Amino acid sequence: MPKQKHSPQPAAVKPAWGLADYVWFIVKNIFGWIFVLGAGPIGVVFPGPGGLPLFIIGFALITFPGKRRLTARVMRGIPVNRENRTYHLGVAAVALLAPTAVVLTILHGQWWSSADHHTLTTVLLVLTYLAFVVGIWAFGLLGVDTINLGLSLMPKVRRKVRPWMRRKGLDLLPPRRRLRLTHPEIPQDDEEILEIHESYRRGAHDTWALARPWLVRSLRIVLVAAIFWWMLRPIFKQWNDPANGPLIRQHIRATNWWLFALAALMFSLFLFVFRTTSWRWILRGFGHRLPIAPATRIWSFSELARYLPGVIWQVVGRVYLSRPYGVSASVSSASQVLELVLFMLANILVAMAGLLGAGVRRIPSEHRHWIFIAMAFVPAMLVLLHPKVFYGLLNRLMTRLKKAPIAQALGKRQLTALLAWNIAGLLWQSLALWVLTCSVLDLPLGKWYVLAGAYCLAWTMGFSVGFLSPGGIGVRELVFVTTLQFVLPPSWVQIHFPSPTVLAAVAGFLSVLLRMWAIAGELLMAGAAWLSDYRGAMGRVDAPGRAHMPAEMAEAE
Repeated sequence: MPKQKHSPQPAAVKPAWGLADYVWFIVKNIFGWIFVLGAGPIGVVFPGPGGLPLFIIGFALITFPGKRRLTARVMRGIPVNRENRTYHLGVAAVALLAPTAVVLTILHGQWWSSADHHTLTTVLLVLTYLAFVVGIWAFGLLGVDTINLGLSLMPKVRRKVRPWMRRKGLDLLPPRRRLRLTHPEIPQDDEEILEIHESYRRGAHDTWALARPWLVRSLRIVLVAAIFWWMLRPIFKQWNDPANGPLIRQHIRATNWWLFALAALMFSLFLFVFRTTSWRWILRGFGHRLPIAPATRIWSFSELARYLPGVIWQVVGRVYLSRPYGVSASVSSASQVLELVLFMLANILVAMAGLLGAGVRRIPSEHRHWIFIAMAFVPAMLVLLHPKVFYGLLNRLMTRLKKAPIAQALGKRQLTALLAWNIAGLLWQSLALWVLTCSVLDLPLGKWYVLAGAYCLAWTMGFSVGFLSPGGIGVRELVFVTTLQFVLPPSWVQIHFPSPTVLAAVAGFLSVLLRMWAIAGELLMAGAAWLSDYRGAMGRVDAPGRAHMPAEMAEAE
């Protein structure tokens, strides 16, 4: 019976690379060279197999064409041919690249930086490099017998090292047929020379899954700490300076803490009168009428949740706190998105008006990108706020989440009125900013728009990149400090801050003072809201607003 011919299996198709693939490509090559260069010293310190396994692991991480074929020849001890063109090209590459490490070491040395005759040292450096190139090239062509003698010892080394590596879960040069059977997704032209046991892969995956959240949090903490250090460094650096120190201390010590308390109270009123009212207005459009006390408590406590690591707690917190009052998750989320879009648009408009009034041309070109980024949000949010666009996108999302669609609640006039109400609130907030900073800056009341423009732009940028830090901590302060130094009136700056260093130090102090002011106002409002609705905070059924809860939800409670 004739043998049936098996059709060859189609070769695996390489998937398109994403960002993670490129990052892994760069990282593994960096670690590969670290292992290769560290194999020699580690092999001397730790006896036994020596640094050869570490060298092989590093060599396996490095990527270059023909790696598997070259490794197989070396491990089998196949001698090289002096007349081979490929061998000549390899020797030339090694001769040109290997001396680079020696040159970099010389450049890093202190004798190079302290040398007086730079022309002579440059000539010596070039001659040293050429001498290494000629020496490696000559050895590669004339020392073939020595190289082949070393290659002849490789099979003995392989028979000792390869079993030891297999016991450790590292299989050197596994057969490609076995790789294709166990991992069919690997292409046939794969150049990998090392197969790692599945237990190591699972362990690495589990370790990364466990360490990733903590790594992200650590990076955020480092980023915030670095930003605050950059802003506060002029204060520590110039505090005892004979020229600038007295003026810096004078401005910082002029802080009026009674005005700080008044500004914090004004900010808490802004949150209550404008922010909470806007959310209640939106909820009313969706058909839910929450009393003032529970609405204020829900809004203030969910806002405090944005300081927790992660970007979802603010939304999740409001959904959870609104549920006992009959507000569904979809309505709570939709109302919060609409509220934030309106408030962000109001911030951008006030920021643009304030900065245009202060003079955008004063801001250096390398810092104007903050303004352009904020301006780019205006047309996008105007389109998003159109009822047909907003409710269309929202209901499409609700359909995917298998939630009930939301009927159009607020029309153009109501959205415009809400936007105007938010702008009015930001003007009140700007007055609170002037009250807070007047004792330190001594800025005239007529220049309040400078503070309004800088702070609203800083809030927009802090909210836009809030994933970098909880509550935009650090980012908002950085943008405020950078913008404030260039939008203050030049004539006023020359009188009060004759040195740019003094202005930078005072601006850094103000950034921290503004964060303290915002947190104090939020806590003040949250405390008052809890006291006014303590029954709702304790979950009592006789709390205001809970009587309007649907019967099925009350039974579920």
